Amino acid sequence: MKTIKILSVIVATGIITGYILFAQSATQSNPAISTQYSNEEIAKMIEKYKFSHSHDVVPPVGLQQKFKSDFPKSHDVEWETDGDIYEVEFDLRLKDYKVYYDSAGNILMIVQEIFRSELPSVVKNAAKAKYPEYSFEDIDKISRGSEVFYKIEMERFLSDLEVKLLIKSDGVILKETIDY
Repeated sequence: MKTIKILSVIVATGIITGYILFAQSATQSNPAISTQYSNEEIAKMIEKYKFSHSHDVVPPVGLQQKFKSDFPKSHDVEWETDGDIYEVEFDLRLKDYKVYYDSAGNILMIVQEIFRSELPSVVKNAAKAKYPEYSFEDIDKISRGSEVFYKIEMERFLSDLEVKLLIKSDGVILKETIDY
């Protein structure tokens, strides 16, 4: 009987801890994106990086310190670079993140996994209006320069059909791809 009570306390503690982490993730904001570059410059820099031959790296100490200051509770951190841009993937409060820094430590773009409940209504409504028979699978919030986008993957019930959308924060669909 004592064992059951101890297990009940452990389970309850885990549930409460998970709820607290979830609540913190919804209220804590990300560090500011650099205003040193225009939205177009950042888009070109990120595109160039994505087509480069990046490799795993231990970043310079100053950049590591900047990252730890920006995301102090991050874990499972992995760095890559092409020499000009540093990409860091990590977990934070039960979510996956990807952040792009320039070599001076300026944040260019933040990609963070979000829950459906965090998706703005205008974006959610745009996706559901276009694909009413599909359900939300994966959602990423992309903050680049002064712009915010949502990369949404939706799947059709009882089907192999999947759609990938890129939607601006105002609900305008910029890109859509259907996978069969």
